[in-house]
Amino acid sequence: MRYLRAICRFTVGIIFILSGFLKAVDPIGNSLKIDEYLKAFHLGFLDFTSVPAGILLSAAEFLIGVCILKGIKMKLFSRVALIFISFFTLLTLYSAIFNPVQDCGCFGEAIHLSNWETFFKNVILLGCAIVIFLQRDQFKPIASAKWNYIYIGGYSALILGISICALLYLPQIDFGVFKAGTDLTTSADAQPEHEYEVVFTYSKDGEEKTFTLENLPDSSWTFVDSQTKLISASSYTDGNTELILKTGDGIYVTNEVLGSGRPLFLLSLYNCSKISAKKLERIAAIRDTLVASGADFYILSGNSPEESQVLFTNFNILYTDYKNAISLNRSNGGLTYINDGTVIRKWSSCETPDRFDDVLCEDSEVVTANVVIKEQLFVEITIFVILFMILIIRFFSKIIYSRTK
Repeated sequence: MRYLRAICRFTVGIIFILSGFLKAVDPIGNSLKIDEYLKAFHLGFLDFTSVPAGILLSAAEFLIGVCILKGIKMKLFSRVALIFISFFTLLTLYSAIFNPVQDCGCFGEAIHLSNWETFFKNVILLGCAIVIFLQRDQFKPIASAKWNYIYIGGYSALILGISICALLYLPQIDFGVFKAGTDLTTSADAQPEHEYEVVFTYSKDGEEKTFTLENLPDSSWTFVDSQTKLISASSYTDGNTELILKTGDGIYVTNEVLGSGRPLFLLSLYNCSKISAKKLERIAAIRDTLVASGADFYILSGNSPEESQVLFTNFNILYTDYKNAISLNRSNGGLTYINDGTVIRKWSSCETPDRFDDVLCEDSEVVTANVVIKEQLFVEITIFVILFMILIIRFFSKIIYSRTK
């Protein structure tokens, strides 16, 4: 039974740590998945809670994993883990049967599992959690109550710090479909013209309707959301995994924009209300600098045309759906550099440089390689440090605690 306890503790601990960490490095991506679930269960009016809920969810998973693996307050966290896994086992069973969302997002954008794979994974975790719960009295304390709370506080601060940093800037590693090094022309060339249609959802007097760019409602309607819908057969079934660029007249220009032969910079916009006058001046300065350098600059808007055009009166604007815009760059007002149809580098809205001479002069493949290497090192070093800290601190805590009893 001792070895079974150890195996179950290790399994639950590692999976919860990885799940929480991979969500924490991309809180915006995690919030998108929560939005999908809210809409699937007709709770879309709670979408304003998706970001804080996503951060708290990832922190809770990480903390449960750390405490189970480390052996901190096992009576408490064995119960919390069992309740947690039981709930998500039922949720994933429902998802597997009725398929309200295609991917549960258990490991963020890093690892994709089908709903049935997720359910069976949770069944295994549930079995391990039951063993841990039933054997909770057999786990020996590794530290005093004071140090237990210090450990919990320290690891909570660590995972929340990672999420907040990613929220203010950009995720330290990009697992998305538009990460650095992605060749956008491959998917664009594979798609026939007019295969996708951007539709906008508006509400009025409690009623919601969808409209196209060519048939927008009057100002008495309130903008709610936008999305790309498949309107003709294709081998691509998810419009949100392909970059869709459309003019205000409803003309698809993805191939033309990506194949211009000039460096391309797209500024992702998915929340016009958060763009201040000072930020607008900053964007105009960036545009002037890039255009003077011979690059193309566009606003990529996931908002409605009227909102975008009122704010960006003297800008070239392209339209896509909300998820496309936020998938290209997690930062509202963030900048993405594309060269020869390949994503090279991204900046958040608060770290965009004043000059781009170095970026434009440097070999784009070298820039991309440096970005990818930096991301890989961050993940490898961070996970290694976290696990090393858990094992080392557990080892010395047990020794110190046994000597002070």
